[in-house]
Amino acid sequence: MYAIISEIDNPSGETVNQIWHKLCEACGLGAIYATPTPHFTWLVAEELDVEKSKLNLSEIVKSSPVISTHTFGLGLFSGGHPVLFLPMVKTVEMIHLHQHIWNEISPYTKDLNKYYSPEFWLPHITLALKDINRENLACAINEIGFEKIELNVSMTSLAIAEHEDEKIGTILERFPVRN
Repeated sequence: MYAIISEIDNPSGETVNQIWHKLCEACGLGAIYATPTPHFTWLVAEELDVEKSKLNLSEIVKSSPVISTHTFGLGLFSGGHPVLFLPMVKTVEMIHLHQHIWNEISPYTKDLNKYYSPEFWLPHITLALKDINRENLACAINEIGFEKIELNVSMTSLAIAEHEDEKIGTILERFPVRN
């Protein structure tokens, strides 16, 4: 599986890492550590022409503004494999950049994840996934559900990430955003 992601600024990333650590220690939620870095995701696909995507992303990042937004509260994608996350305020700049990335990269993909399409996309920073069950979800809510978690998040890059089941994800290519 491949994803186009944006890594986040260091202070926000450190806070997310602290939350990951807290959830791992208190609730046994450690699957998040297969994620290469604190980030939010623009596009997910089972297959990606990496070389063509690199060329397009290198051009996209040249004209992209630094995206800054806020997180507040907690979110949960429910279902058989719940995901706990920090919801991000979707700005006009994010919407435009997301559409641009989608238009430029999706022709080089197969099996796009529809939940990352412009129609469904809910930008978020994942806190726990894959190893959530009823007990540790309750633990997670008890651990962080009563804390005020608000971040001012800035993206630092666009990146191509690859992740295979049971392996730690890797960043294949990183394109820093110019300030």
